Amino acid sequence: MEKCRVKIASSGLSAGGALAAMLGDEFLVEEFSPEVPLRDQVATAQVLLVRSVPVTREVIDAAPHLRLIQRPGANVEAVDMAYATEKGIPVCNIPRDLLWEPYVAEHAMFLILALAKRYRETQESLRARRSGQPLTLGLRGKTLGLIGVGRTGTPLVRMARAFEMNVRAVKRMVDERIRDELGLTWLQPFDRLPELLRESDFVSIHLPLLKETTGFVGTREIGLMKPTAFLINISRGSIVDKTALLTALQEGRLAGAGVDVFWEEPPDPEDPLLQCPTVIATPHVAGFTKEGLETLARHSAENIRRVMSGLPARYALNGL
Repeated sequence: MEKCRVKIASSGLSAGGALAAMLGDEFLVEEFSPEVPLRDQVATAQVLLVRSVPVTREVIDAAPHLRLIQRPGANVEAVDMAYATEKGIPVCNIPRDLLWEPYVAEHAMFLILALAKRYRETQESLRARRSGQPLTLGLRGKTLGLIGVGRTGTPLVRMARAFEMNVRAVKRMVDERIRDELGLTWLQPFDRLPELLRESDFVSIHLPLLKETTGFVGTREIGLMKPTAFLINISRGSIVDKTALLTALQEGRLAGAGVDVFWEEPPDPEDPLLQCPTVIATPHVAGFTKEGLETLARHSAENIRRVMSGLPARYALNGL
């Protein structure tokens, strides 16, 4: 019996072989080659496992056996949804309520710590055999401002409180129950964002990428922040105006930034933002823990099995 071919269509989705192990011998999971255009890798694929590499009309046409496009995550941004629908191919994700968002919050806390402890400069001191440098910051008593309090912001509040930080937050819809559960003394609607920006030592973004959130943090917002403050973005690159951020960093109007998401992914290694000494950058790995990827692989494998056995797909975003 011929094996069902599952093509990984972006780097970093194999979860250390977890998907192949969960699917079993009747499936063949093929890795993605970033050196070869995706359209040249899909001729025999029946399932595409997607992340950030565009699945265009040309890619879909090059995959005549395709029966499922599966995103092992919540956000589907790079698939030609209309054309997949026209071809009768379900495009599925894994809803956020099935995901383990605390891993993303952990990464935001890591970036906060790396900025406060001036991690890049500590490595330079080690290479130069300097002891006692640089001078770092403590988190106790510092103010963390959250733009959005959702599945990643909520666990970050708890982590920050464990460091005895003051936590402020703005939210589209203020829920008194959430404020009480998290012990927040300051939870306000978005019109109080200027106040949050002016008073926070660290500002962390926890918004989905929507039309109304694209460029949400721009020149005006960054200009309201203290020159000693830090900006953290583990949501989506386009929520922040890149030029405004880079200019503020280069002119010393912002102390630093921690970013795990970019305006172009993967980012250009020569990007001026990555060359900025006050930036801590990681390659969109906030949710890519071993445990998290195994969860994604399990849900993806279940849906692949369903579709290949003739059952309707689960969580199809295009209604198929």
